[in-house]
Amino acid sequence: MTDAMEVLFSYAQDYLEPALLLAIPQCAESQRCVSGQEKRLRAILDEAALKCLNDFLDEQKLLLFFEKQALFRAGFQLAMELSR
Repeated sequence: MTDAMEVLFSYAQDYLEPALLLAIPQCAESQRCVSGQEKRLRAILDEAALKCLNDFLDEQKLLLFFEKQALFRAGFQLAMELSR
């Protein structure tokens, strides 16, 4: 992404996304559910399995970040096309 797109993406992620997620009632419940399941899973794993879980979650977060960037770019491109 260009520097300008990075700034716009960061702004959208930091200031717009939280409010949009709050507008989805199921989102908060899903976040609580995932957090609880992760805590239960961590409680039963040994050190080697915890490292594997942490590595997996780190890669998953990175993939989600890339997917968010791609969707942002796609939305931006759509907006530009629709404004023509």
